[in-house]
Parts: sequence; structure tokens; C-alpha cells
Amino acid sequence: MIASAMSFASLAVHPALRRALDARGYAEPTPVQRDVMAPELAGRDLLVSSRTGSGKTVAFGLLLAESLLGDAPAFEDTRRPLALVIAPTRELAVQVQRELAWLLGDAGGRVVSTVGGMDARREARALAAGAHVVVGTPGRIRDHLERKNLDLSGLRALVLDEGDEMLDMGFREELTAILEAAPGDRRTVLFSATLPRPILELAKKYTRDAARVAATPTGEAHADITLHGHVVAPREREHALVNVLRAQDPARALVFCATREGAHHMASSLSERGFEAVGIAGDLTQVERTRALKLLRDGRARVLVATDVAARGLDLPGIELVVHADLPRDPQALQHRSGRTGRAGKKGRAVFLATPAERHKMERMLKMAGAKAEWLPVPTVEEIRARDEERIAADVATLAGEASEEELAAAGRLLESRAPLSVAAALLRRERSRLPAAEELPETARAAREVPRSVLPARAKRSGPMEAIWFRIDVGRERSADPKWLLPLLCRRGDVTRSEIGKILIFPRETRFEVAADAAAAFEAQARRPDAKMPGVRIDRVREEKARPVKRPRP
Repeated sequence: MIASAMSFASLAVHPALRRALDARGYAEPTPVQRDVMAPELAGRDLLVSSRTGSGKTVAFGLLLAESLLGDAPAFEDTRRPLALVIAPTRELAVQVQRELAWLLGDAGGRVVSTVGGMDARREARALAAGAHVVVGTPGRIRDHLERKNLDLSGLRALVLDEGDEMLDMGFREELTAILEAAPGDRRTVLFSATLPRPILELAKKYTRDAARVAATPTGEAHADITLHGHVVAPREREHALVNVLRAQDPARALVFCATREGAHHMASSLSERGFEAVGIAGDLTQVERTRALKLLRDGRARVLVATDVAARGLDLPGIELVVHADLPRDPQALQHRSGRTGRAGKKGRAVFLATPAERHKMERMLKMAGAKAEWLPVPTVEEIRARDEERIAADVATLAGEASEEELAAAGRLLESRAPLSVAAALLRRERSRLPAAEELPETARAAREVPRSVLPARAKRSGPMEAIWFRIDVGRERSADPKWLLPLLCRRGDVTRSEIGKILIFPRETRFEVAADAAAAFEAQARRPDAKMPGVRIDRVREEKARPVKRPRP
């Protein structure tokens, strides 16, 4: 049976869980859910490699039900937990507890969380009242074990979520104590985005002939993520980040820094510049961390600046852009960081800032991670202004169609005493004043010129004559068409470089332009996709024009 036709019923998922999944709108299992529920793996210990956002929490929820419920219609009362789930961070543990609570709730499953930063006495009372599944962080679980608040003697299943991150965070001693306190005949399932040697050693020691499940095959970890690199001058890294955020204009962005001090400084600096930014690091209290995450989820903040430790395991839906302001320390960290975007089948973008001295290290890291990235210049002030004009024009076009009679009358009175151009200029000035200022990057421009041509995009090396195809966009002089903002728009819409756009001819109601013939097919396919920033604006090939040789300037 092919994956697209697979259903939860065909995976022999417990009826109570199928009802819960139906209520949440889960129609088909994701690859990791399908793979771990394969009949030949029933009851076996598992070592699962699965990227973030693949649906792995539901996956191990299905496994827990398989091990704990069997054919029983619902859970029976118990004073000792039947399953334990260990997660690396407080945020992830709470997220997993909430997810398992609704998934197992129809079957009467009670799920309790135990995490650092919360009231340990309240957790002890919840454990004493009885729980079928306990979800917690390694330190707090070990603390409850030592205080005799947690009895693992009845444990049938144990899940380690994001095992590689727990080892990276220094939880080996706590994990060892917990695993040795659990019954030897339990079922153990280990989920890990990557499988470095320490994880394999842990699995070998604490699992019984674990089956390997590669739910994210090598090379697919960044399948839904576009990776871009920018070479920046060391002293202009912060300014380059400002321009990246301004140019991309994401609804939600996640910026990674190497240190707590760097994260705090960057968050404060972005806030002072006008960005809606918050910071999160390991030295914050649980209340401060929760508040920062809530601001991002509620939309009151658009940029979260974080360290590696604090950002792991966070429940951050809708991250459109990840920026590695400081380089990740290794390929695993690169995967973890970038994996915060492009989740659950959605497309995402990850950008890394590298000094000339760091570029070769970054290239090696990308190769080891099986990822490919394109090196591009940092967005300039001119390009950002052009994109601003493009966005403002789109907003005006959208809002103009929604104007009421009263608003139109007020606008008419306004134009009776003032020239339309001066009114538009005033509105443009006001909109620009609300946006953080873009930065000039003279040192970065010089650093980029020093990048060897071997790392530039292959298409950018073109020089000399080549063929070009004519296209049209239904924006002309009547809508203030200008090459200054049209050129960045065309590059973005068609995913081409400036060197692949040729002559631009502006007419009253349309603009015609050339695209390099070898890039025309890809440009046409990309440009036909709907664009929320310019709704209703079409780009089409001009059929009557034939390809002709043109001279291209050297990039």
C-alpha cells in the first residue's frame, strides 16, 4: 500500500486514539508514524532517526498505546506509571505532555509532567494520585526518584525524545540513573534527529536488539528548507542580521547566537532598532522563558533570539526564517537549529552569517550535514527600500479595494487641498519611519568581493552573449512601475539573480523584460505561483517574442 493511501486504521491504531486523531483533523499518518507502526516492529525496542516537526510525538504516543493498552478498551487505574517519556527541555516536556494528554485522553490515559522550574510538591501530589504516563526532564525525574515520589517498578515502556540533544546538554549521568532504575523487561524507544556515536553506544547498552528506523533518510533533513549563506565582515555581523530580517520580513523568525551574553545583547539591540524581539537563554527563569515564548506565539513578538541550549525542544510553530547569527558548533547543531523552520510539510528558510575566515568551516559543516546552500550577497539598503515599496504598494492595492464610502469621501477632501503626489510621499515617509532602518555594510561589501568564484552560484558566473526570453508583468507606468523596485521583485518572484534579468521596458499598463533563456523555464514556473505580497499581479511569457542573443555585464 502506498503512503498516500495509508490510514491510521490500516496501521491497527487503537480505536480510542483514532477517535482522538479524527477530532484533531489528522487524516493520514506521517512517514515516521507509518514507519514505527510497521507490523514487523510490534513490541520491539526502536532507535528512530526523525527530524523535528515530523510528527514524532504522535508517533511515540501510538507506540505507547500499542504497548500499554493492547486490546483493552481503556486504561485501568494505576498508582505506578506504566510509561516514562524523557525530554531535554522544560518546554518540550510540557509540549509532549499536552500532546499525549489529548491523544490518550479518550482511552482514559492520565499524563503528568515533571520539569525543573515548576512546583515539585505539586508534581509529587500528582504522581501520588496516579498517572499512566509521566513526561519530564532528566534532572527533575531523577530528583523525584531519589525522593521516592516516583516508582518505576511498573514501567512497561520508556521513551527518550531527542536523545542526541540530551547527551549534548550533559545529561548522561541522569539518563544512566533513570535507565538503570527502570525494569529490564521494559520496551525502550529512542528518538533522535541525528545518530552520533554516543547515541549508538547508549542504545546498545540500554536497549534490547533495537530496530533502526530511518524516518528521515540521510540527505532529506533539509528537504523543505532553503539554505542561504552571507559572507559578512566581523564588525558588521549585527548590521547584516538587521538587513536580513528587514529584507525577508518574516512573520516569525528565530535567531541563534553562540552565548547567553550574545543572545541578550542581540535581543536588546534589535528591540532598540525597532524590531519586536525577545531573547531566551539558559539563565532565564521558567517564568521569563514562558513569557518570551508566549509573546512570540501570540504575535506580539516577531523575532526570538536564542542560544542552542535554550532553543532546543521549543514548541515554535510558524517559524518562517532561522538565522545563524553565530555559526553552529557542528553539523548536528546545524540540523537542530535549521530544523526549527520547514516543519510539518511547510517550506522554510535558513540563513547563516559567516566571516571570510569562517566560510570554509561552514562549507565543511554543510557537506557533513548533507545540506546544500547558496552563497548570496547581504541585502543592501537599496534592495530593502525597493522591497519596502513593493510591500507598501501591495498593501495599498489591498486596502484600496476595501475602502468605505466615508473613507473615499475623506480621501477626496484631502486631495482637494493637496497634490496626490505629496499625499503619497507623506504616507510613504510615515510607513518607512515605522520600520527599522537598514544598514550600510561597506566592510561586508569588500569581504564579499574577496569570496573566491568557486563558492558563488554557478549561474552568477555567466558573462558574454547569451539568449534571452521576453516576459511581461501587468504593472506599468499607471501603477508607478520603476526598475528600482521591479528588478528585486522579479528576482524574488522568479528566484533568479540580477544577472539573469536583461532589458526592462515599461509601458502604460504593463512592463516587458528579458530573462536568460537557460533560466526562463524555471523562472516561468516559479513566477506563476500565487504571491501574497502582490496578489493579482501576473507574470507571463510573451509568446510572440523569440529568443535573441544579448550581451550580459560581468557580475
